[in-house]
Amino acid sequence: MNLNMLKKGTSEYFLLKQLVKKNFSAKYKDSVLGILWSFLNPLLTMIALTIIFGALFKRNIENFPVFFLIGRCLYDYFTSGTKIAMNSLKSNKGILERIHVPKYIFAFGGIASEFVNYLITIIILLAVMIATSAPFYLVSLCSIIPIVTLTLIIIGAGLILAIGASYFTDIKYLYNVFTMILMYASAIFYPIEVVPMPFRKYMELNPIYACIAQMRQMVLSGTLPPLSSFLYTLVWAIGLLIVGILIFRKYQKKIIRQL
Repeated sequence: MNLNMLKKGTSEYFLLKQLVKKNFSAKYKDSVLGILWSFLNPLLTMIALTIIFGALFKRNIENFPVFFLIGRCLYDYFTSGTKIAMNSLKSNKGILERIHVPKYIFAFGGIASEFVNYLITIIILLAVMIATSAPFYLVSLCSIIPIVTLTLIIIGAGLILAIGASYFTDIKYLYNVFTMILMYASAIFYPIEVVPMPFRKYMELNPIYACIAQMRQMVLSGTLPPLSSFLYTLVWAIGLLIVGILIFRKYQKKIIRQL
C-alpha cells in the first residue's frame, strides 16, 4: 500500500515537472529571443512608462522604475498564472482522455511555470534597484509574504476558472476584460494618493493591490505594513483556495464531457 502511494506520488511529481517544462518552453516557442523576453518585456515597459509617467509622478514616487516593476511583475504573475490555469484542462484534453491522472496537476503545472517566470523578473527588479541606487533593507526579505499570499490567490482563482472555462467558453473573453480593469484598479503605474478618496477606499479592497502595496512598502520604505493588511490578504487567499478546491473537487469528474 505504501509502495503504491509512493509510486503514485512519484508519477504525479514527474508529470508536474514535465508540465512546467512544457508550459515554460511553449511560452517562448516561436520567439527569436526566447527566454530573454522574460527579462526584456518588463524592462522595456518600465523604461517606456518611466519616460511617460516618471516626471509626472516624481513628487509622489521616489523611485518610479522600482515602484512600477514591483506592481507590474506581481500583476503579470497573477494574470498569467490564472489564465494558464483557466486554459489548462482544455489545452491538455488529449492527455486527460487517454490517461487517468489528477486533473488539478495541469492547473498547478501552469501556475508553477509562471512562478518561474516571476522569479526571473525578480532578477530584473534587483538589477534596476542597483542601477537606481535604491537602498536594500533587511525588511525587504519579508516580501516573500505577499508573494506566497498572491500564489495562494492564483491557485484558488485558477482552479475556479479552470472549471468555469470548461463549461462556459465565454469566460476567457470576460476574464480578459476583467484583467484589463484590474490593471487600472491596482495602481501599477500611478500612486494611489492621486485617486479621489471615495474611489480609493474601493481600490484598497482589491487584494491584488494590497499585495503590491505590501511589497512596495517593504522594498521602497523598509518598513512592515500593518498586520491588518497581511491578515486581509491572507483571508482572501485562504478563502479563494478553499472555494477553488471545493468547486474543483465537485465538478472535476464531469470535466471530460464538457471539454
